[in-house]
Formats: sequence, C-alpha cells, structure tokens
Amino acid sequence: MTGGNAKIKMSILAALEHAEAEDGLYLRNFSLLHEEDERPCVEGAQPQLLAALNELIEEGKVVMEDEGAEPIFFLPQTIFHQH
Repeated sequence: MTGGNAKIKMSILAALEHAEAEDGLYLRNFSLLHEEDERPCVEGAQPQLLAALNELIEEGKVVMEDEGAEPIFFLPQTIFHQH
C-alpha cells in the first residue's frame, strides 16, 4: 500500500476485520460510530475513503455488494457467509 491512501486503507481493513463488521459495513459505518461500537473509526474525508475503498476493491482485498439501497463492503471471505 503506497501513497496517501495507505493509512486509510489499513484502517478500512481493520474495521472490516472487526467482529462488528461480520455482516459488512455501509460507507457511513466506517467513520460514523455509535457509542456502543467497538470497531476502529476510519479517519478521512469521504472522497479519500471512497478512493481507498476503490483501490482495495481493485486489489481484491474488499468486495462490494450493491444489491440494496446502499452498497455494503466486506472482506472477500466474509461475503460467502451472507448467502
């Protein structure tokens, strides 16, 4: 991971690896945490977050499911637990 997105990409992966992300995360869930949430927050502006997510998708490290009202992001191995 190189460039300015490296830290954001690592934070995204850490958030998706957390048990609370078992069912995937919406885009807003990366930076908007509720008081009871224990997963790490991803810091960065939405354009940076989207760029980092796109890079992770291209690298095969994140999968996006876009069948509902909002896309949901998963680690590749967790998406198979959904269906």
